Amino acid sequence: MHTHPSVQVGRRAAQPFSADNLPMQALPDTFCFLNGDYTALQDARISVLDRGFIFGDGIYEVIPVYGGRLFRFDEHIARLGRSLAEVQMANPHTAEEWRDIADNLIQRNPSTRESDHTVYLQVTRGVAPRDHAIPPGVKPTVFAMINPLKSQSATARAQGVACVTADDFRWKKGHIKSTSLLPAVLARQISVEAGATETILLRDGILSEASSSNVWVVKDGQLMGAPRDHLVLEGIRYGLLETLCRDAGIPFELRKISHAELLAADEVMLSSATKEVLAVTRLDGQPVGSGQPGPVYQKLYAAYQAAKAASEPTAKAPAPAAASVPIEGAESLIEYPSLFPIKVMGPKVEGFVETMAAIATEHDPSFEISRVQMRDSSGGKYLSVTLTVTATSREQLDNLYRALTAHPLAKYVL
Repeated sequence: MHTHPSVQVGRRAAQPFSADNLPMQALPDTFCFLNGDYTALQDARISVLDRGFIFGDGIYEVIPVYGGRLFRFDEHIARLGRSLAEVQMANPHTAEEWRDIADNLIQRNPSTRESDHTVYLQVTRGVAPRDHAIPPGVKPTVFAMINPLKSQSATARAQGVACVTADDFRWKKGHIKSTSLLPAVLARQISVEAGATETILLRDGILSEASSSNVWVVKDGQLMGAPRDHLVLEGIRYGLLETLCRDAGIPFELRKISHAELLAADEVMLSSATKEVLAVTRLDGQPVGSGQPGPVYQKLYAAYQAAKAASEPTAKAPAPAAASVPIEGAESLIEYPSLFPIKVMGPKVEGFVETMAAIATEHDPSFEISRVQMRDSSGGKYLSVTLTVTATSREQLDNLYRALTAHPLAKYVL
């Protein structure tokens, strides 16, 4: 599930919330991207008149990150562009700019080198008076964040998972990866209440997909999936599994699959960015095939892991710390001398502000405490301090950033 920043009306913030019903202070201490700025997730704000909030008028993508490396990035960005075109929204960024945003989030969140994550990208139509008609000339809201990737348990991998079936009651534009996910939420809740992993959906007796996964059927060694059409979101794993099947000598076909064929399958599998490929061994309380993950699943899972290991590294190597240290040798956009703001986030404890100000003074003797601006995080646990120093050289700023980053009280430096 996706966590969301709190919503703000004017200067007064509404009650902080998250999709997991956790208090805002329980959200991860990560940096996100919002309309051109990188900020702590706890501090991100949007207007309640944003059409994404009012109408679910937006598009999103979820890109896996393995060991700090984006997986199938180009394919995800291409699908993002297709979805935006379908809802008559201009893509606010080029593929290169999207990669820069994703790479910067990876750099600013060191945990991405310690465990698997996803980069969540979202574009809404923007802020406008509430009206169903699409407003002209509105600037889109662009948001991106890092989330831990919840891996499947060893038990799920070894034994497979249970699923249930249900009628596909969703809209007929399933090929659009829209933020209007209430139908998917309701579909997923069917399996939650049944104690199952997913809800596999059928429209007029024909397999479409699951609430948040694509569905695959194996019969006599052949992998089959629903055709690419407007009723199914073409997962990025569509192309990947087709390639893996070709390399492994597994016949692959996309066609309409009946409910009877689903029930008679030798194997059933789910695929998604977070599930990768996962065997379904029980369906509506009955075993699928032998009731154990089958040989086609075993081959595809092994091939999937090999594809992950062989994925190209991101365009930028991960930085050693979550700090925006000026890059040596790069052309400077800063004029010297000039006033230069540096944002430091740390725990709201006695002496934090004074300590950060003292470090700034060491590197800028003209630093004035009156230049310090402070802002509490939404949960009140952290304090954001903006230090405006007089920048006199690149070396001075490099040294100041390093000193601030090295201090144990400084959680993030921007």
